[in-house]
Amino acid sequence: MFSLIKRSSCVITAVLCCTLLSGAIVSNVSAASVQETQADSELMKQLNDTATSLYRKSLENNLVGVREDVQLITTQVGQMSYDGVTSVEGMHALTETIVEVKEASASTDAAADSLQHASAKLRLAVDSLAHPEKPLWLQYYKILKEDIAAVQEGALNHRADSLMVTYGEFEQHYETIRPAAIIKKQPYEIERFDSWMSYLKGLTMRSEPNYEAVGEALQQGDEFVNALFGKEKDETAFTPFASGPEPWAAELFIGSTIMAVLAYVGYRKFQGTETAPFTRR
Repeated sequence: MFSLIKRSSCVITAVLCCTLLSGAIVSNVSAASVQETQADSELMKQLNDTATSLYRKSLENNLVGVREDVQLITTQVGQMSYDGVTSVEGMHALTETIVEVKEASASTDAAADSLQHASAKLRLAVDSLAHPEKPLWLQYYKILKEDIAAVQEGALNHRADSLMVTYGEFEQHYETIRPAAIIKKQPYEIERFDSWMSYLKGLTMRSEPNYEAVGEALQQGDEFVNALFGKEKDETAFTPFASGPEPWAAELFIGSTIMAVLAYVGYRKFQGTETAPFTRR
């Protein structure tokens, strides 16, 4: 009887030890996860601050400052984890904007307009990562709506020259937010909007445009702008220019993709082949 009680006591002790050990392991894992999240949050804040600094320096045409900041951004981007933050397409868009700023600031006589445009794209792209719930690029909704209205006016008045100018402004505004939108939206949504933009460009850049076709395209484009900015929930009424793929993830390759692209830029610069503020409401 005594031996049975002793064996039972040993079993209970073992179970308690395992329970405490499991709890300690879970606690350690949770603590490590919290620390990692906090570290990523701090890195994201630093990245966002650097992108803001770079954009301000580009407005001052401070090439030395822009180069220093873009180099710091290159380092910060390589240190972060993007698992669950954005897609492979989003990270590719971010690295492309970094490359664009490097190229725009490489020459001593860099064009101020090109540098500012590239810096604005990078500023918005980083902000889209840092503030996914309310990114700054959503403030462009009104601007793009006004652009569509301007193109529409040119079509109504049968002004081919006006169509070309107003479409050019519209395209530039969209290109400014495109990397940020790629980070936030599904790939098929960007592909659909890109396809529509290409179609509209073909209509507006003709010497003798089909004004009726331009008007019809703008009506559909107005709905696409609503969808891109999350203003229209019912997307089933649209005729898609590009169908949406099944969601998939390849976070394993994101880090290597970033470093490969940025390393290639460094190689190009070494070989001598490179030529040369937003507010939250």
